Order: sequence, then C-alpha cells, then structure tokens
Amino acid sequence: MAKGRRVAPAGRTLAALGLGAFLVLATGVVARRSYGIAQARRLAALGEQRVQLEARRTQLERDIRAASSRVALMPVAERRLGMRMPSDSQVIYLPPVEGPRRAR
Repeated sequence: MAKGRRVAPAGRTLAALGLGAFLVLATGVVARRSYGIAQARRLAALGEQRVQLEARRTQLERDIRAASSRVALMPVAERRLGMRMPSDSQVIYLPPVEGPRRAR
C-alpha cells in the first residue's frame, strides 16, 4: 500500500479543469450582459411610456381648464340650473374678515 503519497494531476486534467472554469466564467459574463441589455431595453420602453403619459396628463389638464372655464359653464348653468349673471346692482361686496376668530 501507498503511504499517503499524492499523485500530481496530469496535464490533460489541468487543461480540462481550466477549460471548465473558463466556460463557467464566460457563461456568467454572457448571462450578465444579456440581462443588462434586456433591462436597458425595458428602461427605454418605460421612458417612452412615461413621455406618453406626461403628454396625456397635460392634455387632460388642458381639457379640465377648458371645461371649467366661465365660457363653458355659463350655458350649462343657465340651461340646467336656471341661473343667470346678476346685474351690477344685485352684487354685494363684503369686507374681508380680520384673521380667525376664537371661540370663548
């Protein structure tokens, strides 16, 4: 029997181990780059979607301003609610209140 002698690995074994390590590392690098490219594409798509949503928001705000203007509301108030613009003699201006009043 051999007394705990270690046998040096042959050259082919070392080459195979080196090649296997290289393949594992290369696969990791390729997978990481593929993941990064996919994330960059997703980020670009989200950026485009953000621009579209901001444009839609601006359009909706413009529509709200137009619909809540006096020009748009006057005909509706006159037709549905029977309201009308008061004459100058019917308008009463109240003086502003001086600060909040405290209950005692």
